[in-house]
Amino acid sequence: MSHAAWVLRVILLSRYTHMIRDRKYHLRTYKRCMVGSEMVDWIMDVFPRVDSRELAVGMFQALLEDGVLLHVCKQHPFLDKYLFYRFLEDEEGPGCTASEEDVEGAEDELLDVLTVLAQVSPDATMRMILRKLPDERTQDEIEVIYDELLQIKPLQHLSYTVKRELAGCIMFEAHSKSGAVLFNQGDEGRSWYIILKGSVNVSIYGKGVVCVLGEADDFGKLALMNDAPRAATIALAEDNCHFLRVDKDDFNRILRDVEANTVRLKEHGQDVLVLEKIPVSVDMNGSFHSEHKYSVMAGTPEKVLEYLLETRMEQKKEQQVQEYRYVVSVKPTLKYSINFLHSFFPLRCLPGRFSSHPFHLLP
Repeated sequence: MSHAAWVLRVILLSRYTHMIRDRKYHLRTYKRCMVGSEMVDWIMDVFPRVDSRELAVGMFQALLEDGVLLHVCKQHPFLDKYLFYRFLEDEEGPGCTASEEDVEGAEDELLDVLTVLAQVSPDATMRMILRKLPDERTQDEIEVIYDELLQIKPLQHLSYTVKRELAGCIMFEAHSKSGAVLFNQGDEGRSWYIILKGSVNVSIYGKGVVCVLGEADDFGKLALMNDAPRAATIALAEDNCHFLRVDKDDFNRILRDVEANTVRLKEHGQDVLVLEKIPVSVDMNGSFHSEHKYSVMAGTPEKVLEYLLETRMEQKKEQQVQEYRYVVSVKPTLKYSINFLHSFFPLRCLPGRFSSHPFHLLP
């Protein structure tokens, strides 16, 4: 990213001299800086492939995350507002004046640099949203997080409701140096972690490193579920590791909410059907009110089929809604039953509900 920042700075200083200059605000002068909203305008003007201001913001946020672009007071991420930013080279004093050869080289590389920044923009935007406190996130930002959570392996088995709850509270955490310790064996469990980038060593007293966890692995959940001390020490195995983090209070709240919205049918003391209650908004003559629908989370084959058949008969009496097909993982001996059912009774579910969350059949 340092080279990308160099290219942009050379272009701005040589061809757009009004962009980087001293600016006054509230009786204070800020040296050699740019305005966030003007930077967004500029990049959309010189690079037509940037078709939204959000994409442009993410491009500059990627530079800011790498430390080559800075907010003058180091208080904000990159925002499309009247906020001042400067390149790292200008932070410590006037940078070097670019030669004509430098300018020609920067112009030759500008398109490639902007293309790379456009590619990394969505991830930078996601990290920026995840760094916000939960009560600072907009509904649109929560939707963006939810869509991203659908792609994360350790979360794919979780229900629709849990993913929705996580989107509102899950946080981003980054550590730069290999060897940094996230927590020690015996510590109180305070967070659940999912590895987005990098790897960690798992160490146990007297045994040393017992395994290495990598991208898409998660750790720290058992201590929260059992309210027990950490069973191992976790330390970074490489530089620049990124994590998603769910803190203990949010973790416990979500578990309580899930249990409160779970309906269990028991026979002879055993669960034979587990349903999740999902709130939905229903349009009644132009006004909306809340209702609840139920989706299958787990069950024995017989009870699942019985429930689906009963639900189908009830739904035929209601107004038709958009239908979704989904793949169900079942035991080989039951495939003919599901295929038969699917042939004559197209299965119905809420939008997105089963796209990555097949229900589980109980033995």
